[in-house]
Amino acid sequence: MNLQLGEVNFHKLLYKLFLFFYLISPFIDKIIHIIHIRFLKRAACGTKHNSMIAAIDYNICLNRNGYVNQNGLRQVVIEIYQMGHRRVLNTHVHVRTEDFAHGRVQPSHPDHDLLNRRIRRIVRRLMELEDEMLDAGHEPNPQRMMEAYRHNLTRSATIAEWIDSVIEPSGRKAGTKEIYRTLLHSLDGFHPNLQIKELSYDLIQRWQNWMRTERHLSANTIACRLKALRCLVNEAIKRDVIRMDNDPFRHIRIPEIKARREHLTEPELAALEQVVLTDQHLGHVRDAFLFCCYTGLRWSDFKSLTSANLCAGTLILKQQKTGHLLQIPLTTLWNGRAAALIRRYSTVERLRDIGSNQECNRAIRQVAQLAGVHKRLHWHLARHTCGTLLNQRGLRMQEIQYILGHQKQETTEKHYAQTLFDQVQTALQKAFE
Repeated sequence: MNLQLGEVNFHKLLYKLFLFFYLISPFIDKIIHIIHIRFLKRAACGTKHNSMIAAIDYNICLNRNGYVNQNGLRQVVIEIYQMGHRRVLNTHVHVRTEDFAHGRVQPSHPDHDLLNRRIRRIVRRLMELEDEMLDAGHEPNPQRMMEAYRHNLTRSATIAEWIDSVIEPSGRKAGTKEIYRTLLHSLDGFHPNLQIKELSYDLIQRWQNWMRTERHLSANTIACRLKALRCLVNEAIKRDVIRMDNDPFRHIRIPEIKARREHLTEPELAALEQVVLTDQHLGHVRDAFLFCCYTGLRWSDFKSLTSANLCAGTLILKQQKTGHLLQIPLTTLWNGRAAALIRRYSTVERLRDIGSNQECNRAIRQVAQLAGVHKRLHWHLARHTCGTLLNQRGLRMQEIQYILGHQKQETTEKHYAQTLFDQVQTALQKAFE
């Protein structure tokens, strides 16, 4: 009897043990998975960091809200834990509930290897990001890591990723963003997929030499590219991605090269006005160019003109480059020549309908050749012509600044200082004849 009772109790004990381990088995899997992740992190790190910084753990699981999309799939997420704080990073991997267990997509899914590699790649990126923050002397936390990962604010990010994440969403002007895209094209030609962490004094010097010897770029163009890259580096320093003492531009001096700004003289301007053109398109481009010579408008402002910008003989518009208001008295400036051109084409919209900037630059050079003007014309030269001729006609710098829309008088003086020198030289020649 006692033997039978002992067997019953033994079986009850086995049953309870079985039931206990069955109930806690999911938690055991989770603990084993976390230990595995932390082991991988330590192996990947390979360096000792401050032990006082709270450890960060990563847990791969299905979204906890139980949301199922229209295809019956749930998203795999990575939970970032630290001292009771949790943030959830979406992996954009969607699977059926039965195809996921123990932090992995199971072999029942046809693409389980591919999806697991994608998830592991994200976890490795997070680990690298954590190590970068520690190396930079910053304490990582789930919120900071989420923001850095989503916006590629890491030293491992490529220049292309950095521009997409920082420059494109910013409030910079379209022309400024185009400068950064040109910079990216140049860097890709020299060093494809260049990462932020690879930027160094030596690399920038080699890139600068490559632009000079291989691409035969002018000194001004190289300086512009260097300035754009320096701005990117400054953005990285502001976001603690690059430490101040690791700034690759600390020992690089970008030369300021002042080029003599070309302009048309009044006889050359008259030659353009009087040349007979049989090609209708060339005539249209010539008239548009003369309009900019009379008003000093930039290409971007000229192309944005509408009839709404005209009010009682005055051109009123917000400048595309600066956003500041500009008012130009068309009826008095150059005896109303600009207003006459608008009347010739009925509307300012028809006058500005001339094609792209590159096409118009080519066309106005043909016009210059036919008119006997031996200068390499481009559209911005019309703005220089306006400012220079107004200065030669006796307008003060403050008045030229108002017409051209410069925010600072120093800008006007810097651009047209050569004009003052020419006037002084002419006056001296007359004085000593």
